[in-house]
Amino acid sequence: MQLPIKTSQLVVLVAVLVVAGIITVNLTGVFKGTPPKIPEQPSVLREPKTIGLIFFPQQAKAIIQFKEGLKELGYTNITFKEVEKAPSAKTMEEAAEQTKLFVREGVDLIYAGLEQQALAAINGTKEIGSNTPIVYTAAFHDPVTYGLAKSFRSSGNNAVGVSVDIAEVLQKQFEFVRKILPNSKKIGVFGNGFTILTLGGEFLAELKRLAPLSGYEVVEYTTDAPPPKAEEAWHAVAATIKPGDIDATFHIPGHYFVTQEREENKLATRLKILMVSPPTDLGGGGHFGYNGDFESAAKQTTRMVDKIFRGTKPSDIPLERIEQILMVVYRARARLAGIEFPESILKIASKISDEE
Repeated sequence: MQLPIKTSQLVVLVAVLVVAGIITVNLTGVFKGTPPKIPEQPSVLREPKTIGLIFFPQQAKAIIQFKEGLKELGYTNITFKEVEKAPSAKTMEEAAEQTKLFVREGVDLIYAGLEQQALAAINGTKEIGSNTPIVYTAAFHDPVTYGLAKSFRSSGNNAVGVSVDIAEVLQKQFEFVRKILPNSKKIGVFGNGFTILTLGGEFLAELKRLAPLSGYEVVEYTTDAPPPKAEEAWHAVAATIKPGDIDATFHIPGHYFVTQEREENKLATRLKILMVSPPTDLGGGGHFGYNGDFESAAKQTTRMVDKIFRGTKPSDIPLERIEQILMVVYRARARLAGIEFPESILKIASKISDEE
């Protein structure tokens, strides 16, 4: 007959086995076997991949974050083919042709920096019957109305991405302008003829639609001059604007005059008015910007890239809103125009720069 083991004897036996490394004990005292070996890195992370990148110079930092995001997910065997071109009237055409070239070169995926390159890439792949997946960030257009997707639930094509709600972004910008300049009434924009409509058209249209709802009148400056004369036309129009004509100016993304944001900044200083710019253009000119953080948005899209590389079709991945919105303030530059930011604005700023 087997005698029962006393509790004290059991404790001693367990201690001996633990010291011998035969068993381990977790914090709750439950016996466990030797932990299994850490599994090897999944093959999908080790397979060589090639990604084609099409982007504007303003997105250079976002591209860095895109690469960093993939690295953080474990992708270390990726070759990047990069094409950086400034916005122009030929952006869509050039992006479509570059897409076709990427496909012929056998890229596994295309990252289209903004919605303009994304739409061109979608059309480009469709023209040659390719299903090469496309991932993008949309900042100045609604992806559904712009033609990037059938719905946020499913794009219905070979592309997927993240986007901002431009109506919400513009409404917040009007609120901020009101806080900074409580008595402001007129907002100036360089619109038709200066704006490349395929790039900034929807943003311009939404600004003109929403401004009156916030109590603002939009003063739109236009030109009939052909694009090669955009710079000359801009200076001619700007010279006619006098102090008091407008209280603030909104910089519209995508323009024929490449360095227009710098000249708009000089105009704001001369007129002593507030200038609002997208955060990506603030380096060139503007006093504050509020929009999606393109750098974190690029990293956000890498989760979609991961799903695609693991076998999910882009059309089966829902579109997402950009998770982080930036409020960037150029305080010293605004002071040159006689603008002081109230504490209520400075408190919510993501970044405050004293660069001029």
